[in-house]
Amino acid sequence: MNPTIAGMALTLMIAGSAFAQTSQPPPADPLAVKPVPSQGQTVDSDTIRTKIERAGFTEVTDLSRDSMGVWRARARKGEEAVDIVVDKGGRIKSERR
Repeated sequence: MNPTIAGMALTLMIAGSAFAQTSQPPPADPLAVKPVPSQGQTVDSDTIRTKIERAGFTEVTDLSRDSMGVWRARARKGEEAVDIVVDKGGRIKSERR
């Protein structure tokens, strides 16, 4: 085999495999926050309300979504009135009123 052709073939193989490696997306981060999907205000609010209630809160009122996609509501946890925040990752945080 001609050394020039062999050299070109080897160069193409190396370049091709390097290109293939850079064109693949990085693997998904298993710890990444997965946002609550948005399919419409009514469906979203029902989903968020259910999520809050399953976390042990009752009497969920004033549920609204701000311009940043964060949900806010008022609820009760036992006898205590609390303000609820559900971030874009679906994490629920509560604070005393």
